[in-house]
Amino acid sequence: MSAIQIKTITYNSWKNAVEISNLEIKLIVIPETGRIIFFGFLSGENLFYENEALEGVEFKVGEYFTSNSEKQAPNVGGNRVLPCSEEYHHLITDSRHIPDPYINASCYSVAFLSNGIVLESPISDLLGIQIKRTITISEYGAEVDIQQELVKIQVAKNTVLETIPLTIWSLSKIKTPNVSFSSIAENSIFENGFTISKWPDAKNYAEENASVKNTILSLKSSDEFPQKIGLDARKWVAGYLNYTLFVEQFTFDEKDTYPDNGTSVTIFGNHLFTELECLSPERKLSIGEKITYNLSWSLQKVKNYSELKEILHTLDA
Repeated sequence: MSAIQIKTITYNSWKNAVEISNLEIKLIVIPETGRIIFFGFLSGENLFYENEALEGVEFKVGEYFTSNSEKQAPNVGGNRVLPCSEEYHHLITDSRHIPDPYINASCYSVAFLSNGIVLESPISDLLGIQIKRTITISEYGAEVDIQQELVKIQVAKNTVLETIPLTIWSLSKIKTPNVSFSSIAENSIFENGFTISKWPDAKNYAEENASVKNTILSLKSSDEFPQKIGLDARKWVAGYLNYTLFVEQFTFDEKDTYPDNGTSVTIFGNHLFTELECLSPERKLSIGEKITYNLSWSLQKVKNYSELKEILHTLDA
């Protein structure tokens, strides 16, 4: 009998949640929101941030999420994907803060596998694309494999949207307080190996919380203010909280072009959560073309800071 268990459950008022587990870890996926909302050890807490105010919300395909009669980007929590850089959002939705609602705030379809599920977005009438994520686990261990593809299905809504370079942008919101890590790339395109964003409408507090030691960048979570930092990291980004290390690993292609002036990893945070963001190369696609970008997640229990440092340095090996 397989140690992998996959079942439909009710989770925080979502009636079609899918729980995927083995003897060590558990994930919960919410098709109604297109998100992975829970990731943790089988008998442990959820590492992901969850917004209690939006528990049970069900997105409708093609409709903007609204609050107080205003269009918004819903802060549900968990892990989600976006199809392009934030700098193009205003072309799609007339707001730099609101992504394509077909991808960010829609009900996704789900198909069951023997070792996981396939989560598929609606086809965006705006960008003409669809995202598919195949989420699987092994019978043993604390690893998750996420195979992702973004496919150009049809022409975009207008000529301007056809010019937008597309990417698979995975964003995982973890709880605070925490410390996030990534490695500084050798021959980085950024001065000091990272970049701190300048915002037109707020101050970025990453300068006060970021530090680099032995090529490892660390960013302490913010107690109050927003912060964001970007890197052209080659292999991984991680978050540490409550003696647990969450690692996201990816493949970097030096021949490709990455969003946000060459950024492969972004760490964004505020007093509620820290968002670990992994970005695929970006490309303009013709109908039938696609971007593939896979992630490997893992969890590790950590006894002390010395052990944490050792684990982080082995990730670059």
